[in-house]
Amino acid sequence: MDIGKTALITGGSSGIGFTISRYFLKAGYRLLWVSLSQKEIDAAQSQLNTEVSDSEIHSLEIDLSLSDAAQKVYEWVKENNWTIDVLINNAGFGTYGFSNEIDLDRELNMIDLNVINVYKMTRFFLKNMIEDNKGTIINISSNTSFQPTPKLSAYGATKSFVKHFSRSINEELKMLNSNVKVMCVCPSAIKDTNFRKAGKMDNLKTFSGLATTTSEEVAKDVWNGFVKQKDIVISGWKMRILHRISGIVPYGIQQFLVRKEIKEI
Repeated sequence: MDIGKTALITGGSSGIGFTISRYFLKAGYRLLWVSLSQKEIDAAQSQLNTEVSDSEIHSLEIDLSLSDAAQKVYEWVKENNWTIDVLINNAGFGTYGFSNEIDLDRELNMIDLNVINVYKMTRFFLKNMIEDNKGTIINISSNTSFQPTPKLSAYGATKSFVKHFSRSINEELKMLNSNVKVMCVCPSAIKDTNFRKAGKMDNLKTFSGLATTTSEEVAKDVWNGFVKQKDIVISGWKMRILHRISGIVPYGIQQFLVRKEIKEI
């Protein structure tokens, strides 16, 4: 099925970006992947080509934490005369540990990727979408955006930015009577991606804890939220239950539970 639409997914060749890609590819979208490793891109593309006939995937190998990366992505899209119908800002990583002990450069690199890159990518493509009066931007945040999370302090702060930035822009679009949509996705801890290993969180209890989810569950929630044009998606059925009752649970108890979740086992 060719619907003539294009989805740009950062970090599309692995993790939840890869599982989200399946849904859009099967719906007939052309995929544009922006990822860090060409070797990973090639392997992921080969796998999806065997799963989905007549699939079309283009890729750009680039480090999105670099200051000019978002501009280069935008220029790549324009040079190829692609119109972006869906932008999914998914690429990101986390750092774990006490804030006074985490490597400063590593954490600044995370902030560049999780915040500055998401800001720039959103700004660049939002302008064109508003001009065309169509399109959707999906920004991946986290359940850590809802409450302070010790030893994930800077990571949680980056995801809080993503959530507030996304939801505020979406309200601006409503004020403009625009057909453009910004959807924010807040998954709980995902147990089957490289995020855990890359952040040196292999022994962290949260990946087998109360609200753990999978990349497939997140991808399904993202797709359903996109189809239903939701403003925000809290991914993982267990996380949705916990989120509903969090308003009646005292802050001290919430933080006691959070501290238990981020303990090493």
